[in-house]
Amino acid sequence: MVEERRTSPQREANRLSTMLRHVLGEDRFPVDVEALAREVSKNNEDPIEKIVGGDLPGFEGMLRPHGKRPGWHIVYNDDPRYGGRVRFTIAHEFGHYQLHRSALSAGDYVTGVLQKNCGFECKPLRSNAWRETERLREEQADTFASFLLMPLDDYRKQVDGQEMTANLLNHITDRYGVSLTAACRKWIDFTEKRAAMIVARDGFALWGRASKSALKSGVFVRSGMTMPDNALISQGLRGTGFTSEVPVSQPAGIWSFSRGSEPVRELAMISEFLDISITILQFDAHAKSTDLEEEEPWDAFDQFNAGGQFRPDFDRR
Repeated sequence: MVEERRTSPQREANRLSTMLRHVLGEDRFPVDVEALAREVSKNNEDPIEKIVGGDLPGFEGMLRPHGKRPGWHIVYNDDPRYGGRVRFTIAHEFGHYQLHRSALSAGDYVTGVLQKNCGFECKPLRSNAWRETERLREEQADTFASFLLMPLDDYRKQVDGQEMTANLLNHITDRYGVSLTAACRKWIDFTEKRAAMIVARDGFALWGRASKSALKSGVFVRSGMTMPDNALISQGLRGTGFTSEVPVSQPAGIWSFSRGSEPVRELAMISEFLDISITILQFDAHAKSTDLEEEEPWDAFDQFNAGGQFRPDFDRR
C-alpha cells in the first residue's frame, strides 16, 4: 500500500533545491542527483545504498528495498536509446523515496529477510493501463523530478518569455542534463503562452500535452490522432535532428483541434534512432472564434481521452 505523501512534490523538490543553492551557489547545474539522494537519505535508518544501471525490459526504473537490512536501491534502465532520461529517472525514483516509501526499520527484518512488499517498479505511464492511485503516484514522482532538476525560477530565467527554438531547447537540455522531452514538458506546464507538444510514431500521436491557456481555447491532443500530411512532423526527413532552427509558420487548415483550425508556428524534431518525432506548436496569444476554420465537434468522450497520455518516451536528442 502506498503511504500518503508527506508533502507536495513541488514543495519537497523546492526545499532540496534551496539547500543545494545555499551549499553550491547558483552554478549548481546539472544537479548531481545521485550524490544528493545518498546525502539526503544517509541520516535515515533506511538509506539509499546503491544506484546502478541495469537491464530492465519494459521498465524505466525501480526503487527496491534491500532484502536483508533496512535500505533501498535505485535501479535505472541503462538501454543506450534512453541515455538522455537517466538523470530524470533517478530523480523520479528518489521522488518515490522522499514522498511515497514505507520507511523500513530493523523490525521489518526480524526473520532475516524483509517481511513486506514495498518497492516501486516504474513503467512508461499510459492512462488506460494504470489505476488512479498509481497514476497519481507516478505524476507526483515526475513533478518532483522536474522541479528538482529544473527549478522553476531558474528555468524562467533561461526562457525569459522567448519563443521556443532549437537553440533554446538545446541550451535547456545542456544546462539541466535532461532529455528534450523533459525540457519541453517543463515549458508546456508553466508557460502562459498558448502552446502544445505532441510525441508521435508512424504518423499517429503517442501522447500530447497542452498549456493551460491552450487547453482553455480548445487545444486537446488526442492519443492516436493522425498527424497532418503537411505538418513538419510528417515530412519523413531522414536522420535525427530539428527540421528547422526556428518555428515554421503553418497556415490554418493543417493543424486542427476541438474548436477548429488556426495558424500555428511549428518546431519539429525527428529521431530515426527511436522512430519517434516530437513537435511543439505555438499559437497566437488569442484566437477568436471567427478566425477558426470549423471541424467536426468533439464529444465528452473525446475530451476525456485527451487528458491522460503524459509520460515521456522521446529521451535522446
